[in-house]
Amino acid sequence: MSRREERDDDLGAVEPGRGRTVGKYQLLAVLGRGGMAEVFLALSRGPMGFSKLVVLKRLRRALADDPGFRNMFLDEARLAARLNHPNVVHTHEVGEDKGNYFIAMEYLEGQSLNKVIHELSKRGETMPELVCARIISDALAGLHYAHELKDFDGSPLDIIHRDVSPHNVFLTYDGSVKMVDFGIAKAALSSVQTEVGVLKGKVDYMAPEQAAGDHMDPRADIFAMGIVFWELLAQERLMTGDSAAATLARLLTAPIPKVTSVRPDVSPALESVISRALEKDPEMRFPTALAMRDAI
Repeated sequence: MSRREERDDDLGAVEPGRGRTVGKYQLLAVLGRGGMAEVFLALSRGPMGFSKLVVLKRLRRALADDPGFRNMFLDEARLAARLNHPNVVHTHEVGEDKGNYFIAMEYLEGQSLNKVIHELSKRGETMPELVCARIISDALAGLHYAHELKDFDGSPLDIIHRDVSPHNVFLTYDGSVKMVDFGIAKAALSSVQTEVGVLKGKVDYMAPEQAAGDHMDPRADIFAMGIVFWELLAQERLMTGDSAAATLARLLTAPIPKVTSVRPDVSPALESVISRALEKDPEMRFPTALAMRDAI
């Protein structure tokens, strides 16, 4: 890698108002960095003074020449470009510019559900039950859309998010709920297959069949959403352990406590919804995200 490429891959090189560009996008600020990609706040400029803030996810330059990482990123890009629903983050463009592979997505003003839960917990407050129900209901609408999405020829895309968690449910300041980050989603259009024995997703939010590496379907996302609902009401974590292995063991063998054991004022109807979503046997769960949403 040349010195110039090293600088281009350095997040510290981006300064607000003086950022580099990727295609028509001016990079303004760093929002985050993962093992495979960087995320920027960017400005899209167009004719007649048009400008729009976007979130730009860029494959790290050091990985762009690796076919495996490039294909994984392009799988995410292809899937993101197909998703178009009010409760799923919208993708404006997928492109490549001088070796920079990128996904340009809508800029959302708000906070992740994870941060909201953390702030409520810090204040010793709880969120009203009906507000919790509305958030989960809207998130399930986005999930159901993804689960049921078909390809242009009418064949099912068989999308499973695989990383449903409070981190990937986003609340905007104007009251919208968006499912974000389908980066490790499993779909029929994926060109890269998950290796046997490799877990994708956060252990604390995995369905038992996902954690065990068994066959899974969209009901794995329903289990994860059940955990999110439980934690939103209870304001504490459900599946925790001293290590990832301990968390997995608890997930597979320990009984799941009812949410009323932590928050007694939760209505029996909602407790029943959560308990069904958290059945360890997929056959006992809601058959679809829409069925869980209807129950709520």
